[in-house]
Amino acid sequence: METEGNYKYIEGKYQFMNELQEPSEESIEFRLSKRKFVFNLLRLIPKIKKIRKKAEEIIINMKDSDLELNIPTSEEIQQILEQICKFPHRRIGTINAHEIEDFLFTKCKEFGLETVKKERLDLTDWSASNWKLIIQNGNKPIEIPCFYVLNTGFTDKNGITAPLVYVGKGEEKDFKNKDVKDKIVVADIEFPTLPLGKLIKLAKLFYVSDPKHVLDETSELILTFALSNFPPQALGGKRREDSVYWRAFDRGALGLVLILRDYPSNVNTHWGPYDGVMKPIPALYVGKYDGIKVRDLVKNDKVQGTIILEGTEEQSHAHNIWGILPGKSKEMIMISSHHDSAFKGATEDGTGLVMFLSQLQAWAKISKELRPRSLLFCLSAGHLYGGIGAEAFARKYKDTIMKDVLVDLNLEHMCAKEVGEDPKTHNFTLTGNLALGATFISRNENLVAPVIKACREHNIENMILIPDNFFTTPPIGEAGHFSTQADIDVIHWIRSPYYLLTAEDTLDKVDMGQLHSTARCVSDLINSLMNIPTNKLRSNK
Repeated sequence: METEGNYKYIEGKYQFMNELQEPSEESIEFRLSKRKFVFNLLRLIPKIKKIRKKAEEIIINMKDSDLELNIPTSEEIQQILEQICKFPHRRIGTINAHEIEDFLFTKCKEFGLETVKKERLDLTDWSASNWKLIIQNGNKPIEIPCFYVLNTGFTDKNGITAPLVYVGKGEEKDFKNKDVKDKIVVADIEFPTLPLGKLIKLAKLFYVSDPKHVLDETSELILTFALSNFPPQALGGKRREDSVYWRAFDRGALGLVLILRDYPSNVNTHWGPYDGVMKPIPALYVGKYDGIKVRDLVKNDKVQGTIILEGTEEQSHAHNIWGILPGKSKEMIMISSHHDSAFKGATEDGTGLVMFLSQLQAWAKISKELRPRSLLFCLSAGHLYGGIGAEAFARKYKDTIMKDVLVDLNLEHMCAKEVGEDPKTHNFTLTGNLALGATFISRNENLVAPVIKACREHNIENMILIPDNFFTTPPIGEAGHFSTQADIDVIHWIRSPYYLLTAEDTLDKVDMGQLHSTARCVSDLINSLMNIPTNKLRSNK
């Protein structure tokens, strides 16, 4: 029996054998299906209407709290954000990630979380050191700008040289009559587009917070986190047979060149799929416009390509960081985010981290008697490793601590600026707006009402409030793991700018002037959740 990475060759197939975490049928596996989405939406529309009506009635009778919280200024929040983003990345298991974990642990203690804990997770640190794509066009070698595909197989310094074969999107029909054995497969990666404006008109949603009137019927969003034909696997789960990667591998390909066809720029530094699964053959990403050149070159059947991807796999670890700020009741509101990032991660998830710390700072300054409920603060590791930290935390405490959690308020990608594509340079260009955001809310009008109220009162821009199962999957992000594994309700606040998961996610993409007002909006929301009767928060259980 031959072994390669986290795969063993059994009965003619490579099968996933991850020794670091046990496979679980309950692990999240996001399967975005257009057909299922449409059917689900049609079922949701009357429910959305009913919940929205009840939520508006609740808002009329909601009373503002007299509690005064001291929220850090935008400048104070920015200062911490800059400290978090001082490294080129916070990739799980690396030295940089460990330093940030120590920094966050110290800040949590400094800001008043006296019982803060660090809980270890073991994992594989996959790290690339050198990568190149060279295409031999006649006697002329052409080097194509590229980036490695996370967790794929390494080569030696000379790489792999073989004929190139283009297979379109890499569907079953695309491989028909194509011999890819001992060759390098070239394929287009497809990203779905959400017709947001039409959905808003059709479904109305829970609420649309759009004080600048940015959204209209033509508004669309490319879901750059969702690779339609190269999807992630569930953590520790079976491989996806609908993946261009595995179709190429099963047919004997030596490697892949994947063109980011639908990205709104020529970016190639895409970090994904981030499922934590080690894969056997090397793969490289190429930007949309560089991909046009690659496709033209591959039309020549005699063209050879060389893939170089050098690096190391080492056993490492990471930590969840968490603690409880006691209140008058053992019932808890959970505040969560993740601390890893693929690159500098100013918005993902530097902004989530500083919002988390801002709430800790504010709520720890008041006496226990003024906190009607306790607050569980949790920063999970490995969002970009199949959500390993959130999954481990939820499974470990689902029958203890998580039983007292009434709702998880998860904060990600806050105050992220919107970008478009410059038609001349094909680089990202700022639009002057905030990136489109969504707040996924469990289908309970008593949770929906305070979110609408907070967004309305604080003029939150470019944000839609939608049911937690809007995409027929759990909420996208850490909240989905907590919801699935511990069966808790969620309010999941997240924005989706196109530079997420790329090297373009830098400090200039954060609207620093909105950090304080957004933190105040979040604190008002928590304040409302603190005072909603328990039977109403658990009314949909």
